[in-house]
Amino acid sequence: MGRRVTRGFRLSLFDCAVCLLAGCGLWASFPDLSIAIVMIPSAALMISRVDRVGAWRAALYMFLVGLAFWLPLIPWTAQATGGSVLPWIALSVVETLFFSLWGAIYSGLMRLSWARFTLGQVVVTAVSWVGVEQIRSHFPWSGFPWGNLAYPQVATPLGHLAPWGGEVLVSAAVIACAVCLRRAFDFTQRGGLHWYSRPLALVGAVAIFCAPIVLPLHSSQENGALTVAAIQGNIELPALETYAQPGKVTGNHARLTKDLAASKDHVDLVIWGESSTDRDPLYNRLVSGLIGSAAQDVQAPILVGITRVQDDRRYNYMGVWYPGSGLSESYYGKQIPVPFGEYIPARSIISRLATEAAQVDIDLEAVDNSSRFDVTVQDGRVVPLAMGICFEVAYEDLLGEGVASGGQIIVIPSNNYHFGLSAEGSQQTQIARFRAIEFSRSTVQASTTGNSIIVRPDGSVVAQSGRMQSAILTAEVPLRSSLTWAARIAPYSAKISWASTGILLVLLCMQTIRRSQGKRRS
Repeated sequence: MGRRVTRGFRLSLFDCAVCLLAGCGLWASFPDLSIAIVMIPSAALMISRVDRVGAWRAALYMFLVGLAFWLPLIPWTAQATGGSVLPWIALSVVETLFFSLWGAIYSGLMRLSWARFTLGQVVVTAVSWVGVEQIRSHFPWSGFPWGNLAYPQVATPLGHLAPWGGEVLVSAAVIACAVCLRRAFDFTQRGGLHWYSRPLALVGAVAIFCAPIVLPLHSSQENGALTVAAIQGNIELPALETYAQPGKVTGNHARLTKDLAASKDHVDLVIWGESSTDRDPLYNRLVSGLIGSAAQDVQAPILVGITRVQDDRRYNYMGVWYPGSGLSESYYGKQIPVPFGEYIPARSIISRLATEAAQVDIDLEAVDNSSRFDVTVQDGRVVPLAMGICFEVAYEDLLGEGVASGGQIIVIPSNNYHFGLSAEGSQQTQIARFRAIEFSRSTVQASTTGNSIIVRPDGSVVAQSGRMQSAILTAEVPLRSSLTWAARIAPYSAKISWASTGILLVLLCMQTIRRSQGKRRS
């Protein structure tokens, strides 16, 4: 008896070590390491620990996987909160609980009679994973889409699936590959129903991974081209002191825009980052003068980031400053403020978790507007943009609405000074690349401090900046108007994944009831 307990304890320790290794492998596939190829083997290791254990053990094992993944993925949350580790740990644990939830659900679903076959396990694992992944991407509050297994696939053949089904399809393909790989190297008695089961599973993994390479990624012009410039003016730290100086942040961006004008390079549209004006140009002559002078020199409209307080409510807007006529009457307003970053849910209770951006008396309010935003360039063309501010790049349905309603290029103004030199900037540009592929649109992310990036519709990077530095990125990029399948189904893809997971759970309940009734009869 003692030997059995000791052996079981050792096996549990081994399983725990494998779970930690799997979580670290998943993390390594994201920036800054960006070793995308390790994701599938790591997911296979993860699945191998939870597909034949009970719900509680599966939840525990997935908790270890989650901690090993989330803690190294988002340490920048501590940096954004002035060095406090509490928000970093709290957010990591909350996201890890979703991993545990999936482990418990998956353990139950593996009791489905047809899940013991390779194809059955592929379906059960992929569907349940993306279902829970989409739940955590939308809840609580606005959710946290960071860490989606689809994003690193911009560097693998699986990225070619993005235009056909977005992040849901790509994540499902990652998990399908992982299940096949897990079955291919399962040498237990239950691992192969036939002698050819394991070789066939390996062939399946290779086929799923490699086959999407034949799907084309388009990058041709459909509506002409647009020469864009992303201005990364930089913000000297500590940022709050810099913002306290009227015209300082605006001046940094205006100076680079004037440098661009002096180069005599023609541009159609200049893009500044989120909150790139330190005072509202509608009410501040110094700031409006800096922007107006820069626009006059460059002879192109400038997309500028404005923080505006109206009726004791704070909003983040992007507006267009036109040479000669000034600030446009129309704006794009941020639709999804970041919980604890830009507003504090239950402020009186948990304000300690908020970033310095939220340590103000007025929370940032969501703006109810379309993600499509039109800009008129100097040659008279009206160019529809699909717009999202900063973290909104991670919300597929938001940008999908902008593309589906006519957006011909994706624009992501961002303000990343909170995160300094951390990996957050690269993780965000990875998501921007995924959106470019998914919606077949050129994508420009203009950050105040980095990373800024210009991407073609096929995901290829035209130009990219570093972090916490000044930079000017310019490129001529194609405009496109055709809709990918991902753009068409973006409003529904998460709901489809939830419904599919729900159907699996209903099937499990029906099977359990039938077996229970059969036992009573016998």
